[in-house]
Amino acid sequence: MGARGLEARDHWFWINGKKTRLFSGAMHYFRIPREYWRDRLIKLRSSGCNVLETYVPWNLHEPHRGEYNFKDMLDLRAYVKLAEECGLFVILRPGPYICSEWDLGGLPSWLLSDSEMKLRSTYQPFIKSVETYFQELLPHVTDLQYSNGGGPIIAWQIENEYGSFGDDTDYLLRIQKLMLEYGCTELMFTSDNKQGIDNGGIEGVLRTANFKKLSSGKMILSLLEKWQPSMPRMCMEFWTGWFDHWGDSKHQVWPLNEFEESLKYTLEEYGNINFYMFHGGTNFAFMNGANEQTENDQLKDGQDYLADVTSYDYDALLTERGDTTPKYDLTVELLSKYKSEVVYLGDCPTTIVTLPAPHQYDDVMLNTGLSMDEVLRSAVSVDIKGNAVAMEMLPVNNGNGQSYGWILYRKTIEKGGKVNVKGQVRDRTLVFLDKKLVTTFDCNTPEFQFELEAGGVLDLLIENMGRTNYQPINKDVMNSQRKGLNNTITVDGVELTDWSVYCLDFSEDHLAGIKEEKFLPIDEITSGPALYRGHLKVTSLSLADTFIDMSGWGKGIVILNGRNLGRYWPVKGPTKTLYVPGVWLSQGDNEFMVWETDQLPAVKTLKFTTTPNLG
Repeated sequence: MGARGLEARDHWFWINGKKTRLFSGAMHYFRIPREYWRDRLIKLRSSGCNVLETYVPWNLHEPHRGEYNFKDMLDLRAYVKLAEECGLFVILRPGPYICSEWDLGGLPSWLLSDSEMKLRSTYQPFIKSVETYFQELLPHVTDLQYSNGGGPIIAWQIENEYGSFGDDTDYLLRIQKLMLEYGCTELMFTSDNKQGIDNGGIEGVLRTANFKKLSSGKMILSLLEKWQPSMPRMCMEFWTGWFDHWGDSKHQVWPLNEFEESLKYTLEEYGNINFYMFHGGTNFAFMNGANEQTENDQLKDGQDYLADVTSYDYDALLTERGDTTPKYDLTVELLSKYKSEVVYLGDCPTTIVTLPAPHQYDDVMLNTGLSMDEVLRSAVSVDIKGNAVAMEMLPVNNGNGQSYGWILYRKTIEKGGKVNVKGQVRDRTLVFLDKKLVTTFDCNTPEFQFELEAGGVLDLLIENMGRTNYQPINKDVMNSQRKGLNNTITVDGVELTDWSVYCLDFSEDHLAGIKEEKFLPIDEITSGPALYRGHLKVTSLSLADTFIDMSGWGKGIVILNGRNLGRYWPVKGPTKTLYVPGVWLSQGDNEFMVWETDQLPAVKTLKFTTTPNLG
């Protein structure tokens, strides 16, 4: 007879018939270098937690329709099995929507190539895409469910915080049905914050709550007690800190005393908790999300759009590089009081991975480079007749459009005049005439005007800074996350049409083409945007983590040995450093490339530090 899976009854959770609390920690495999998974999992188990929780990002696992990736950092099955080795049960949250300060909440951008797309709805093309994805994804892990006798998975979440997005129960039931059809047999639940707790539930399915501060927690959990009086109460996201936007005055920090007060209350009164985040990690490459409001609901400083930074430190229990914090130490102390009420899958491993301390490597002199036109030569390009279209709508990548990075629209105009850009251009635009910068504007300016003194080659270099990952209820935000130029542009009232479009996505194929270009001596690169290159020789036996101090640079990305470390924008802050995992360095030569769009630094050097500057 197989093991009995997780049950929720009589005010408690039960595993294999034994009463237990759930002490869980959120750690996302796709934000952590694979070589560090074991270190992070052991720290989770050593804290007194008995459960690992993770989201599953659709947009990484199916980057193009019908093309799947479960390798390297995306090997979900290996992550789940490693958690089992470390004595942890597993809760999976497969989406399809995950929020998580992740581009489009984990939904793939190619969905938006359908001009009628209605995300997170029963719109048939969306549901069909979800079904095809689940049909591929779920068999990777369903045999690792606990009651099958095959592994550590004890619970599945249906969608994510749907109540704060909408109130279509039919949609949630469709997602639940697909999960059941493709093999999810363990306990299912929903989770919602205070804005959505009224709308996000399904009859007969366990509801859980997401909160941070004590006042919110008391309110939400009291509602759960009223609605499901015999069920255990679970804080599925106990927010241990918060995330940062570009332009924040400082790094978001939740004081230890407030964290302690809220945690003590939750443990004493309700008993079950998932620390979100236990370890945040990093939004590598272009995968950060954003927040956007509509109509009269605005973000701080009157801005309607704010993108998230690369670091996902979150002020969590472990730092971005996995070091323990005072919050971790306090959590160990508090959870130890309940150890007799916790069922563990297995013992905590005795072999702990000791990571080398961060190292300050020698400066990297960037001594060669490519102009923007030379970078464009390796980019996918297409001529668009008529009005320009957004990156997701481009007829490239086998109909999947462009997902990330920059997009350049180029057109030769006969004469200058007053240029009028109608509507939002997403997200940040640099305007050039004959390679000279004319002006810069972003999507917080809904209609923009500027003057061109003469005709010439007009370039609009537009950065997709991250698609919003959260939509307030009844606000149509996510369906309009198409990036680039999807607007009417006129010069003295005459509409501009017929554009040449270049996709600067710095994908694997794009970078392969760039490597074939002839890099010029740095002194020959006299204007930006440009790509700079330098090398670091590592001779030490151990490859230690480090941080790049981007102070003095403008805006762009850093690429190490073909891996995109993420975005920098130190003048906006609050973050001024980029995390470099030591395991992504190599013994011997390491290639660094910097794509800089805004300014030429006086000294074209990368400097390393052992301490992050998060602001």
